[in-house]
Amino acid sequence: MVAPADESESESSLRHPRKRGAITGDHHSMIADSSVALGVPVYERTEKLRNLLESAGHVPIDTVYVADNGHTEEREAVYDTDYEFDLVVLDVEYDSGLGNCRRTVVDSLEEDYLVIADSDHTIPENVDTLVHQLEARPAFGGICGLLFEHGGLRGTCHDLYEKDDVLIRDIRGKDAELVAGQPLFEFDFLQNVAAFRRECVEEYAWDPNLQQGKPHLDFYVGHKRRTDWRFGCCPAVQFPHYPGGSSSYTANRNKRERLMDAREYFLDKWGYRQIVYGQLEWLETQDRLPSDGRVAELLAKRVLTRLPVDVQAKVTDARQFARRLTNRPPL
Repeated sequence: MVAPADESESESSLRHPRKRGAITGDHHSMIADSSVALGVPVYERTEKLRNLLESAGHVPIDTVYVADNGHTEEREAVYDTDYEFDLVVLDVEYDSGLGNCRRTVVDSLEEDYLVIADSDHTIPENVDTLVHQLEARPAFGGICGLLFEHGGLRGTCHDLYEKDDVLIRDIRGKDAELVAGQPLFEFDFLQNVAAFRRECVEEYAWDPNLQQGKPHLDFYVGHKRRTDWRFGCCPAVQFPHYPGGSSSYTANRNKRERLMDAREYFLDKWGYRQIVYGQLEWLETQDRLPSDGRVAELLAKRVLTRLPVDVQAKVTDARQFARRLTNRPPL
């Protein structure tokens, strides 16, 4: 079990708690005698957050936790709106990053299940399928859906393999099982539209020291190393995704120094020398036919993951060096 973060790292305060109004019509608990929360971080993108909260009002969500590490006063009108759920706004340290926001949500969580999403997502009406599958498979700690973006589906789930001091991110053959009437594929790493058991995220949560770049990879490596929870993806649940933001948001998210620091922190924490990137896109239907460059990239990754591990690490070292020379963010 991961040690609690220092008080200075996880300290937050509650702002504008909202009491849910009477639920009528089709609103009901996802699982009898269970409660479900939605947790979302926000830095800017106020209108995207508004759209997310409005979509959550049409699904059986009991509480929404918003971990705000931006200028909260910019979203006062959003927070002062009445919703069909309890709204709890967590005033997180300014620009403290994604890991701290997710961790603050977990530290505040009282519900049985936690759905995570980002402010540029909306919640699909069948999100309860993820909870039903978790209820049917007690060994699973989390199950995600797919992204629906740019007119196509995208799934970035993959598996994690360790060879000596090298972490390999890649996909191997997959077979589905039918769970709660929908397919379920098992993976080690899920994309950020997922439902979790409270017990799972309490046993190992997001690291508040990882602002950007590696907080989710750290979460799944931590579970692979320290817990027995399994994870999976249900392709029947598709979260609409509307990526993008202001130039200041994009610049803040892609700060090279911050991403480099996160990468080095992650490697030191888990004792890795290098991370090798194989095939990370389990499903991508945005392009009817992939470009020649995309085909070449897929073939190169397949070849890379079949080389001796020392060669894989050296090739990745060269890729990182090339990105540094061109002032691109690290892998």
